[in-house]
Amino acid sequence: MPSLSSASIPVFPRSLLAISVVMGISASAIAADTNIASDMDNLVVTANRTSTQISDIPATVQVIEAEQIEQQINAGMDFKDALAQLIPSLDGGSQGRTNYGQLMRGRSVLVMIDGVSLNSSRSVSRQFESIDPFNIARIEVIAGASAIYGGGASGGIINIITKKGQQAETQFSLQTGLKSGFDSNDLDSQLAASVQGQKEQLDYRVSASLRQTEGFYNPDGDQVLPDITQTSSQHIKQMDLMANAGIQLAGQQRLELVAQYFINEQDADRSAYFGPGYAGFSDPSQISVENGLVLSDQPSTERQLLNVQYSNMDLAGQALYLQGYYRNEEMQFFPFPRIAGSDSTLSASNQQTDVYGAKAVMVSQLNDNKTELVYGLDLSRENFDSSQQYYDFAAAANSGGLVYHPTIRTGRYPGIEIDTAALFLQSNSELTNQLTLNAGVRYEYANAKVDDFVATTQQYMVATGLLPYADAVPGGEADYNATLFNLGAVYDLNAAHQFYANFSQGYDIPDPAKYYGYGSYEGSELISGIDVASNKADAIKTDSFELGWRFAQDKLNTRVAAYYSLSDKRITNSSRNLSVQVVDDEKRVYGLESAMEYQINTQWSAGANLHLVKSEKETDDGWQDIEAYYASTNKLGANINWQQDKLALRLQGTQIADYTDDADRKLNGYAVFDLLGSYKLPAGTLNFGISNLLNEEYQTLWSQKAQMLYARLTDPAVVTFEGRGRTYSVSYTLDF
Repeated sequence: MPSLSSASIPVFPRSLLAISVVMGISASAIAADTNIASDMDNLVVTANRTSTQISDIPATVQVIEAEQIEQQINAGMDFKDALAQLIPSLDGGSQGRTNYGQLMRGRSVLVMIDGVSLNSSRSVSRQFESIDPFNIARIEVIAGASAIYGGGASGGIINIITKKGQQAETQFSLQTGLKSGFDSNDLDSQLAASVQGQKEQLDYRVSASLRQTEGFYNPDGDQVLPDITQTSSQHIKQMDLMANAGIQLAGQQRLELVAQYFINEQDADRSAYFGPGYAGFSDPSQISVENGLVLSDQPSTERQLLNVQYSNMDLAGQALYLQGYYRNEEMQFFPFPRIAGSDSTLSASNQQTDVYGAKAVMVSQLNDNKTELVYGLDLSRENFDSSQQYYDFAAAANSGGLVYHPTIRTGRYPGIEIDTAALFLQSNSELTNQLTLNAGVRYEYANAKVDDFVATTQQYMVATGLLPYADAVPGGEADYNATLFNLGAVYDLNAAHQFYANFSQGYDIPDPAKYYGYGSYEGSELISGIDVASNKADAIKTDSFELGWRFAQDKLNTRVAAYYSLSDKRITNSSRNLSVQVVDDEKRVYGLESAMEYQINTQWSAGANLHLVKSEKETDDGWQDIEAYYASTNKLGANINWQQDKLALRLQGTQIADYTDDADRKLNGYAVFDLLGSYKLPAGTLNFGISNLLNEEYQTLWSQKAQMLYARLTDPAVVTFEGRGRTYSVSYTLDF
């Protein structure tokens, strides 16, 4: 059998199920790339650095190894675009900070680092702006709703596994790189270093990585307009500090610690210029990118992460896994104007989240190791707070949106505290030599406390003396609970063919910060508002069905899955203020996901992946296409690879299809090609690449969706973000 890659047949270790549950991965969907022998039961897969016996799981699962990630990133690919290149059912990236609208199978995706969720109740979409790829060992991807993990994974899970100390002797790694399109002021740079090793029972890895970007330029040589809504990745400085340590204790016990500090902040003196008095908001000819930005608190993402894990592989004949974690993050946005004549204002939000939690998992082997039970408990608490910084509107307007003088600060969203507790049980049974059955249940309870909140505009008017006081929208408590099931089976037809069927469930709680706290006022008096007691946001449950086939033989690896998911409600955004709304329309998403790799000969190989997706909402007139700004598009990817001696080359391309909804709103597709390469030197490796090889002109999917989402707030030109033109990259990596 051939070696499997990210597009090949996944295989599944039983004890990895337990590890993955405590790490927060769906126990109904775990896999790893490895070498496939003719008898799959003999396979050994390394997961969390523990060798385990495999069993097959009914799900579409893929593992992206460090080499695949490094090939993309070291040749100049953006991380979000690299993931979209490697994951068939993941939408294209924004080339900015946000991953809003980058859906998997047409639904939201849960992103984790070493099993610690990066998703929060306040659904700010910056999960992929959380780690430097230099620190990634592998990425585990599970497509489809997760029944065992619970909330936030209706489209799938992406779990980023960090690098650990694996070398018996001390090893240093250095990496440096440059990227440019040879336009003015567009040189990106990167520098990273790590040391890892083992000493007796201790293993460790410590790393530091720095990245800096300058301007992004379109194929015509004009700078891409910086995003003032979800903010830009231009002119940023990024630092990722990470330390991993593990110690082997007595018996079969192990203790691991991961600590991370990550910051990505804009440091720009160039920004979007909108003309005198923000004339560009109605006259796009006034819009350009100019020098002269004066802004003390520029957009940023800052995170701290602490993760402690303990395992005992023989506790009264069972395996025990414990995990405790803490995550803190702070996100700063760019000032956005609300233009309303003499009542115009200008402000930017700052949002802070603290999450801490614990997980406990037990794993038992029954029936001569033919049945495995995984059961446990998850606990977490999240606290959210936010503020809104106002700026002198006249000074900003006179400068065309370049000069920002802070004035007063108010609250932005109501304070939120969410406690979550869950119990789960998962079984994996080998019924025959060819048939494996998986079943599980998870009960999850959540309690959300929402503070009383005076609407932001009324707070501003009180602070500036325009109102003597303002009523608060009442807060309160809301309870949620859900019982989620999964059931699936895998049938091994022979050593090459597998078939599987799966049913699983997931659920989502609407963003409480953007749902509650809104009100209608007459002066100081609250007329109506979205409060907890009378307008509790409903949780949304998703049922997911999947049929799949996997094949691996000789030079060919293929997988195909057909899926269908149905949710009883759906989340929309108000066109007036983008607040969250829950509507009773059912939403269904169905499609086909496929990937293939073929080893032509010792030098040549080729691959392709396909995602066909249809998203619909139920209306009084029947099922209709979902709004374009909430939709996923069909996607086709292909690559051809050549390697000889020290030189390796890869040509890859991605075609994003057009999309038109029933209201004739359109997403325009595009095709982008990249050339990646590497050359092994006597010391180290030289990586090089050309991104957007044909210098294709296009707008990112986020740009096109933003023009619809912000249609009532501004002219489309204000949120038009072109894709980056042709760029050239070179990097050097040395391990010693």
